[in-house]
Amino acid sequence: MSFDEEWASARSGATSVRLNQLPADPGGGGDKPDLKTNAPGKAAAINALETKIQPDTQTAGVVADVSTEAAVTEFTDWGVGAGLKDAHAEWELQVKSLQGRLSADKSSLQGTQQGFGNYELGLKSKWTGLVPPNAS
Repeated sequence: MSFDEEWASARSGATSVRLNQLPADPGGGGDKPDLKTNAPGKAAAINALETKIQPDTQTAGVVADVSTEAAVTEFTDWGVGAGLKDAHAEWELQVKSLQGRLSADKSSLQGTQQGFGNYELGLKSKWTGLVPPNAS
């Protein structure tokens, strides 16, 4: 298939796509809407990030730093020394980037966990006012 044929096919298909409206029948849940969250799962993920993943990532970065710095020192006068130095600099950037991403993920999980907790408390306080005191 030539480029022109492929482009014509893509253009004709694109004109039939509608992104500016909801479907007539949105489908989805039944007659009981339900919002669920996995608080224990989020807590376990936060704990794993704090106690295992982030510290292990830092340790792996330091171990590589020490051994790579030693190799760079040994090969200073060789061309490979410059390559190792550049690779080591890139490695440091990657470790910092990964640590930042892990920290952001942990913060997001904590925020979500807190947000759902606050939402639950708000719902409970609203419902408490609607339920008669002697109802069980």
